[in-house]
Amino acid sequence: MENKPSEEQLQVRLRSDDKTALKEVYISYRQEFLYYAKRYPLEEADVLDIYQDAIVAMHQNFVMKQISLKLSSIKTYLFGIGKNKIYKKLKEKNKVLRVEVEIPDSYAKIDFDDSLPTENQIALAKKLNEISDACRHIIKLFYYRGLTIDDIVEITDYKDKNTVRSQKSRCLKHLKSLLKVK
Repeated sequence: MENKPSEEQLQVRLRSDDKTALKEVYISYRQEFLYYAKRYPLEEADVLDIYQDAIVAMHQNFVMKQISLKLSSIKTYLFGIGKNKIYKKLKEKNKVLRVEVEIPDSYAKIDFDDSLPTENQIALAKKLNEISDACRHIIKLFYYRGLTIDDIVEITDYKDKNTVRSQKSRCLKHLKSLLKVK
């Protein structure tokens, strides 16, 4: 949290077109950006050009649009611009990474009969109907729809993540106990 005031001050200086602030940002993140960009198939000269273009775009956004970063840092914002410029450059060079995998003929083809549920699936469906609506709802959101705990907090009336976690845990424990008793 100690960096927060200096980050805000740096943003204020950037919005006021302070060239020394721009130089500080340029020097501070240059090496990190060059290291970050090594994962992409680009020449170092291209990466330097992209970094400089990202710095210019960031500077223009601060000065002309008077942006204020509240949810991200200057570094995150700069790297986001840089990453988009990298993708654009790769697209121009038609070097977008494509992975082609050949499947050898020696692998056996496995056919699955998905049309009929297994005994376990039938038992689970029956037991799901025996638990409360709230439990059934949270289990379906998490396991069937694949929502995260954060997503569930947003779309339900639960007050926070801990409440959702504990409710899910209790419901799952109850469901397991019902499945064990036959």
